[in-house]
Amino acid sequence: MRRVLFSDLDGTLLDLKSYSFARTLKSVGALKSQGIPIVFCSSKSRVEQEFYRDSMEVKDPFIVENGSAIFIPRGYFSQKIPYNTYVIDDYEVIALGKPVGFIRDVISKARESMGLSLLCYFDLPAEEVSMYTGLDLRSSRRAMEREFSETILKGRVTEGFNDYLKKNGLRNIPGSKFQTVVSDKADKGKAVDILISLYEKEWGGIISYGAGDSINDFEMLQSVHDPYLVQRPTGLWADLEDDTIKKVNGIGPSGWNKVAQIILEAPAHG
Repeated sequence: MRRVLFSDLDGTLLDLKSYSFARTLKSVGALKSQGIPIVFCSSKSRVEQEFYRDSMEVKDPFIVENGSAIFIPRGYFSQKIPYNTYVIDDYEVIALGKPVGFIRDVISKARESMGLSLLCYFDLPAEEVSMYTGLDLRSSRRAMEREFSETILKGRVTEGFNDYLKKNGLRNIPGSKFQTVVSDKADKGKAVDILISLYEKEWGGIISYGAGDSINDFEMLQSVHDPYLVQRPTGLWADLEDDTIKKVNGIGPSGWNKVAQIILEAPAHG
């Protein structure tokens, strides 16, 4: 059976502090040489993921902004995609989430009515976003180009705020560093399920693998056949309370390389 890897980025494929892929690039090349797709599944935006895709020459579909949308290169699958899609640039897009304009409007109204001091991407110039994220200026500008979500950089999120989001069909997701507001229909697991079904339609049976590091990856890891969790910088694993998710010794990229090795050593046919 063909193998497919669904991978988180920050703190997994990428170093959590430097966002570098230097330590995982060799493993990425080894997976590509075996024809194993590497599907990015992250809170990062399309333009952020495109940067890493181009840098690592990864050509596979990718899932953006916490399962808000799936971007599939046009012609990637030979058969017609049996989901509602629209075309952006060279992608067929399956959107699960709501547009960022709606999300920002809800956050603004909630802050005003509740007197909350929450700082988001849309409040700040790229220079200040860079200070909060540790990203360089170009990377900060890419991070700010959201299409289906908004990131909370600073401030205490209250129960009332979360209730307000829920009433408007939104939810707040904790990430490795920040919190992200998305549609309650955005779901990494559902997006993974859709892509698995498309790969199965294309190839027949597949074995899907998942690599993540945080609570935010739980939905993705529950949807794949063989899920793996790498260590956080503390040396501990995120508490996902699911014994089927295998814990890998190795912080971030070191753990990711071990997952890649497991996949490479797995039989290609079953």
